[in-house]
Amino acid sequence: MAPSLGAPLFSGADADLYAVGADRVLRRSRSGADTVGTAEVMRHVRAAGFPAPRVDAATDGDLTMELLRGPTLLQSILGGRTSLAGSARILVALHDALHAVPPPAPDEPAYEALTAPSFATLDAPGAGAPCVLHLDLHPANVVLTADGPAVLHWTNARLGPAGLDLAVTAVVLAEVAADEDDELAPGARVLLDAFLHLADPVLLRHLDAAARTRAADPGLDPSEVALVPAAVALVAREARRS
Repeated sequence: MAPSLGAPLFSGADADLYAVGADRVLRRSRSGADTVGTAEVMRHVRAAGFPAPRVDAATDGDLTMELLRGPTLLQSILGGRTSLAGSARILVALHDALHAVPPPAPDEPAYEALTAPSFATLDAPGAGAPCVLHLDLHPANVVLTADGPAVLHWTNARLGPAGLDLAVTAVVLAEVAADEDDELAPGARVLLDAFLHLADPVLLRHLDAAARTRAADPGLDPSEVALVPAAVALVAREARRS
């Protein structure tokens, strides 16, 4: 039986995060979804040197991992500690580092998780082998630790073309920028422009797949899904100017 815990530190769209001692957290899926595959992906990228949390255990919808100390990149932006241009550099550098991680071999535990059926539209990678994609890499999922930026929330990770991962990040940023009622929209527009200026323009080939991936993401509510078409149009328009 899963342990009884106190009030969550944080509640997301599909899971709650609890403190477990002084230096660990437990991510509990409210649907009871299997976390073993996610844990194997995190172990794979971490073993290759990518900054993902250390996983201690995964079972019955619970994922126990190290507590990453530091603000999220989003919190640091809002607090004025990290510039929008600097944030774009961090996001692009994390993408580059992740896409350089060698994919697992078919007989490795992470391979099954990265090739499992997904809501994501994993379009053809074109030339070269597919790479590990995060498919939710944005400022709220990056923690600025004392050792550097680290990435959370690996539930969506799959194998596919690097351009799709970049395109999903661009669309996420554009969803905020396109929302006229969001006070963060002006800053998100600046961050999007900086990201597009630095990112590989191959992402434009994957905008349609990124749009379908975002619209099908079960973690989005209907109001967020409704922003996707305007976000994709904004990315296409701003990319032509970058």
